[in-house]
Amino acid sequence: MLASRSFHREDETNGATAVIVSEELVRKFWKGEDPVGRRLEIASDEASGGFGALPGTIDFRSAVLGKDRRTFGVVGVASDVSEDLVASKKHPAIYFPLRPADYAQPSLRGVTLMVRAVPGADVSSAVRREVSAMDSGITPFNARSMAEQIAQFMSALKAASWTYGLIGVFGLILASVGLAGVTAYSVTQRGHEIGIRMALGAQKGDVLRLVTKEGAALVTVGTIVGLAFVWTGMRALSSMFFTVAGSDPLLLAGVALAACYLPARKSTRIDPAVALQAE
Repeated sequence: MLASRSFHREDETNGATAVIVSEELVRKFWKGEDPVGRRLEIASDEASGGFGALPGTIDFRSAVLGKDRRTFGVVGVASDVSEDLVASKKHPAIYFPLRPADYAQPSLRGVTLMVRAVPGADVSSAVRREVSAMDSGITPFNARSMAEQIAQFMSALKAASWTYGLIGVFGLILASVGLAGVTAYSVTQRGHEIGIRMALGAQKGDVLRLVTKEGAALVTVGTIVGLAFVWTGMRALSSMFFTVAGSDPLLLAGVALAACYLPARKSTRIDPAVALQAE
């Protein structure tokens, strides 16, 4: 809740007129004004939702609205929520409390209740007991914790992220092998030069730094260019998905430098006499 209050027990009677509106609705109709206490006239054909609406949130049923227009009073403002894995355009929303008449409406999906409880409590048994006390013909089903509900909701996105993650790892390995091959080829082509340097007194560390420095320059340029593409892609994806996070560029640069190090290490084993004789 962002402003005022949530629903009270007296708001859950059939004749109550309290509603809670979303941020987007406030921005669209009462921007810069206090919406609490405002009145809304709503007819049954104006409360959209349909089969996919959540029971007790966007209430489009005749039990609440009837055939005529009804006037409701705004008692609070709630944050906008994402309705799907892909972040779509925000829509104004009006939330109605769950009333006794709602239970009498036939629904294939039933009524969804969220129950807060202290850790360790047997919530399922308590809910079944309370519901049975109200009506023995009602049987609660599909009881899950909020963590399980979120995990099921995010399962498709997690599966996709694992798939693309594996593709990314394969691409990283392929790029590392390619970079190692290019560095190894460069070392082979410069064998005569490296042999002369070592014959003139260059130490293994000097040769290692020489080859690694050139590889690091390639890695730096590639990282800068890659980050530019990643930043652009992340901005595009973050506008579509609400769980997109960036990868660590230091990890990618570290893997690339490791790919350069192995061929550079090999260059320190060049025998100056052999390298000079080869020419």
